[in-house]
Amino acid sequence: MTYTEFLKELTAWGDRAVRESPGKKKIQEEFRILCTRAGESVQKGGFSPFFYVLLSAGLNREEALFLSAVLYSEISRQEFVQEFWEKFWEQEEDTRGWELFFFPSPVLFFPEETEKGEIRIRLVPRVFLFLYRGILPEQKIPGMYWYCKEGEKLPFLGSSVRQYDRIRRSMEKVKGKKLCYLYGRKGSGRKLNYACLAAALGKGLAVVFCESLHTWQRLQEIRTECMLHRGILVMELPEKEPMDLSDLLEEMAEEETLFFLGEEEQFPVDAGRDRQLLVFAIDPKAVWKDQELFWKLTGEYSWEREEERVFFLQRYAFLPGKMRSVLERAKTSAYSDGRSRIGAKDLRTAVLHAGGNSLKQYAKKIEGGYTMEDLILPVLQKEKLCRIVQRVKNRKQVYEEWGFSEKSAYGNGVSMLFAGPPGTGKTMAAQVMASELDMELYKIELPAVVDKYIGETEKKLNRIFEEVKDSQAILFFDEADVLFSKRTEVREANDRYSNMEVAFLLQKMEEYEGVSILATNYLQNFDEAFRRRISDIVDFPIPDTASRESMWRKMLPERLPVSEELDYPFLARQFPVTGSVIKNALLYGSFLAAESPEQMLTMERILRGLAHELEKSGRRLNREDYGEYQDRV
Repeated sequence: MTYTEFLKELTAWGDRAVRESPGKKKIQEEFRILCTRAGESVQKGGFSPFFYVLLSAGLNREEALFLSAVLYSEISRQEFVQEFWEKFWEQEEDTRGWELFFFPSPVLFFPEETEKGEIRIRLVPRVFLFLYRGILPEQKIPGMYWYCKEGEKLPFLGSSVRQYDRIRRSMEKVKGKKLCYLYGRKGSGRKLNYACLAAALGKGLAVVFCESLHTWQRLQEIRTECMLHRGILVMELPEKEPMDLSDLLEEMAEEETLFFLGEEEQFPVDAGRDRQLLVFAIDPKAVWKDQELFWKLTGEYSWEREEERVFFLQRYAFLPGKMRSVLERAKTSAYSDGRSRIGAKDLRTAVLHAGGNSLKQYAKKIEGGYTMEDLILPVLQKEKLCRIVQRVKNRKQVYEEWGFSEKSAYGNGVSMLFAGPPGTGKTMAAQVMASELDMELYKIELPAVVDKYIGETEKKLNRIFEEVKDSQAILFFDEADVLFSKRTEVREANDRYSNMEVAFLLQKMEEYEGVSILATNYLQNFDEAFRRRISDIVDFPIPDTASRESMWRKMLPERLPVSEELDYPFLARQFPVTGSVIKNALLYGSFLAAESPEQMLTMERILRGLAHELEKSGRRLNREDYGEYQDRV
C-alpha cells in the first residue's frame, strides 16, 4: 500500500463513519485493519508520514484515531466539532474521547471558534501539509537552529566532557516528569552532549535561545518543527541577564522531559513539585586536561607541518568549541590564500580574531606592531617582561600536562602591575606582549568603568571579564589609580564599597585564564595585600641618558629625511623626558619639516617640538635650556 492509497482509504473510512454511522466498534475495527495494512507497507521500506507523526509525537491508539479523524475533516473540508467527533467515538461507552477533544496536543492541533460559537479542532498547518504531501523542507524559525539532524555524524566527545550517559541513565531511573539542566563554560561541549543523547534515542538536536521566545505561537512552531523532524528540543539560557522561566515551564507543563543548558551552576527557578530537576556539569579544568580530545579535534584539519599542530596544542588553552572556531577561521585563511593546509600565518590570523568581543562601551582594541626589540627599558625590566611572555607560552604545559592546576586554588592566568610615570612605556609594553603572544589587546579605561552607584562598577567589570573569558585576550586596565588608591580604615560607607570594588576586580583577575595588566602612575597607592595577589610587578622608570639617546634614534622612521647635524647625545643629555615626549616632539618637528621648502627634519624643528610638548605639561624652556643650540631657536 502506497501512502497515496492510504490517504484514499482513510478518506473512504471517514466517509463511512460520517455518512453511515456504523458504530464505534465497526469504525475502530476498520481503522485497526487500515493501520495494519499500512504498517506492513512501512515494514517493507515504504515511508508513511502518518506513522512518522504517530511515532515522533508518541501517540497511543486512541490518540491515533483522533488524529485520523481530524485529518479526514481537513481533507474533506468539514468542521471537526463535538458532533462530528461523535461519529468516531460514542460518549456513552467511554468518556476518554471527550478528553481527547477538549485537550488536543498543541504540537499537532489548535482549537478555534466557529461562526456558531462552537469549538472546532484544526491541524497545525505544517502538520497537515506533512500528512497530506509528505516530507517538508526545514522551516527557518527565528531563535532556533539545528545543531544536528537525525543520523548525522557527530564530533568526538572526550571522556572529560562526556555527560550524556549519566543524563540518559538518570532519565530512565527517575520516574515522572523531569527537567535536565547541563551547565558549563561556552564551548565546553554542552550541546554536543545533548546531541549524543539525541543520537542514542535516534533523533536530532534543535537548540532555541530562551530570550527569542517572545510569543507562545513561536514556541509551538518550534515544538511542531522538532516533532516533524524528530528532534530533541534544548533551550539555552541567556548568558548575561537572568530570565524568568515560570511562564515557559507552565506552557510546557505536559512535556515529560525538558532540556536546558546554561553557564551558571544554579538553575534560575525551582522546577516545582511535579517535575524533578536533574543537574549535570562540565568542568573546564577537566576538559583542558583531555589530551585525546584536543588531539583528535586538531587531527580533523590538514596542517602544513605537524610541528605547527603540536605548537598550537601546547600554546593555547581554548575550550573545544572555541578551538574549533579558531581552526575553522585558520582553514578559511589558508583556502583564501590558495592553500589547502593550515600554516603558522593562518593560525596567527585566526587567534588574533578569536575574541569577537563587544566591549566598545568600556574598552578599545589596540593594534600593536611593536616587538621586544622596539621596547627600550633597563635590562632588569626587559628580562622580567621576557620571562612573563615565556611563562604565558608555557603555562599549558606546566598547569595542565604537569598538573600544577590541581594545586592552584584560583585560575591559571597571569596578572601584572605596570607602574611608572606617564609616558614611560606601559602601554607600549602591553602592545609588545600582545604581539609576542599573538593575542588581542583591549585597553579598558577604568574611569569609564567606575560608577558612583553602588554595585554598578562590579556589574561593568563582570561584563568585561565575561566578554573575553573565551578569547584569552590581554586586558589592559589603564589609569588604575582611580580605583586602586591606597586603602585606609573604613570611615564611611563609600570607603567600604570602594574596597569591595577592589576585591571584586582582584577576584576576577585571579579567575581569568588570560592575561590582565593594571597600569598606575603611583605604585605607592597599592597596599601590600594587593601586591601579594598580583603575579608580577614591573617598574617603568624615567629613562636614563643612554635609554633616551636610543629612543631618539629608534623612533625616527627610515623614510624620514633627516639632517646630518642631529645631535642625539645632546638631546638625551639635556632633556630628561619620557619616551612619549620624544615621540611627540619628533612628530611635531616632522610636520614642521613637511611645511618647509627642503622638507627635512633638523635640530631646530626638533627643539621646537620639544618646547611644544613641555609647554603642555606646564614647563616653558628658556634660552639657556637649549645650550649650544640657543641661536637656532
